[in-house]
Amino acid sequence: MFPKNTQDTGHDTKAPDLTDPSSRIWGPYLELAEKYDKDLVESWRDDMESLLIFAALFSASVTAFVIESYQALQEDVGQATISILLQISQQLANGTTRSPTAIRPAFRQDSGDITVNVLWFLSLAFSLACALAAVMVRQWAHRYLRVPRRLSSVPDRARMRQYCDLFENLEWWKMDLVVETIPILLHISLILFMIGLLLFVHLVNYQVALCLLCFSIVGGLGYMFLTVIP
Repeated sequence: MFPKNTQDTGHDTKAPDLTDPSSRIWGPYLELAEKYDKDLVESWRDDMESLLIFAALFSASVTAFVIESYQALQEDVGQATISILLQISQQLANGTTRSPTAIRPAFRQDSGDITVNVLWFLSLAFSLACALAAVMVRQWAHRYLRVPRRLSSVPDRARMRQYCDLFENLEWWKMDLVVETIPILLHISLILFMIGLLLFVHLVNYQVALCLLCFSIVGGLGYMFLTVIP
């Protein structure tokens, strides 16, 4: 997060002379800078906390669906056993001696089941990535405020922020862009899940899938409307 050395508090050629009367400006500067930093970091923390809660609940929900859906990619052992026993009974009744495996149809994965699982696994991966990114942002924000506070002297703390490039490092790493990208990834995760859910329900019942599609469209339009209004 901070590639430059933020522990060096010694004087350098760029640092002001603290014995000069003009150094008194660092007190008001630090007060304003710390207030700005605190407001910025608190806004990040609040946003990330909300995202963490939603991502955790959403990931748990997606996991429940994934546990159910991935079974369609595996052959049902119980059903295969029943099929073999049925074939054996038919062979005994007909007096044939062919191997059950020779007449048992090979298991094939349905393309719809594959698509649903791809969408839901991607959704889960995006959701977990968002949760991890939110945790990292909270850690970075905590460190950003903690580093200058290690120093007791007001001028030294001001010099730490100004000359060790703490704030410049945030801009260089595009922290604002990172914070804004995390909700976008979470929205992508939600969209992937809804598409997979529609396809999953469509494979079971068309009417239910149609009702779910209408609800999703209305809900999506309502969400976009409430997002644009503010």
